[in-house]
Amino acid sequence: MRWITLLGRTGTVLLMVGLALIVVWVPPAGSPHESSSSGSMSAEEYKIEDSGVYRSQTGFQISVESSESLRVYLLGLTSLELEDWRAQVREAYANLDDIWIKALTVPLIFVKEAYPDLEDPQIEDIMDIVWNVSVLDKGLQTHPEIVLWQSPPSSTLSHEFFPADVLTVTVIVANPSSHNVTVRTKIRDLATLAPKERVIVPAVLLISIGVALAIPWLISRKAKKSTL
Repeated sequence: MRWITLLGRTGTVLLMVGLALIVVWVPPAGSPHESSSSGSMSAEEYKIEDSGVYRSQTGFQISVESSESLRVYLLGLTSLELEDWRAQVREAYANLDDIWIKALTVPLIFVKEAYPDLEDPQIEDIMDIVWNVSVLDKGLQTHPEIVLWQSPPSSTLSHEFFPADVLTVTVIVANPSSHNVTVRTKIRDLATLAPKERVIVPAVLLISIGVALAIPWLISRKAKKSTL
């Protein structure tokens, strides 16, 4: 009987610790930054919806509603990878102003992959092709390692994301269809006191073990009270 009591109390402690970890992970109260946009997208076009530096404790939630199915991609680069890509763009397109190279690093790399024979283009020439879905597809085929997450084709979606490391994350929305669509996008920043991957798995494990250990003790106590 003593061992049931000991295990039961141990299970209760583990359950409380697991619940405490869940509380630690829950984003703190506050008013997170939120941005939204709405408008139309041309056929076979993609766009950058957002780009920023995120860490394991800072992420975001993206929500998309559209009149037709779209695809959403989250692309990630470390600071070293980003600088390397910018150096490649500067070498390939020496005539481009650096402000364009910094603002459009990822799309310009995709153009470089899709049109390797394009020599000394002006920004106007690049703008004619840079947002084509075929350019995006070629870039992603060449650099699949940068895809952190991609959605299935959908007209309504919502997804929360926290990176495992410090990354520059680019949010891309693509319209692969042959006609224009209307789309509304909302991105809300999220923050947590501890990285999700370090909290959720241990918390679930502790809660599961705690419940398993506590149940025999609770049943024993109930049976004991019923006999009194």
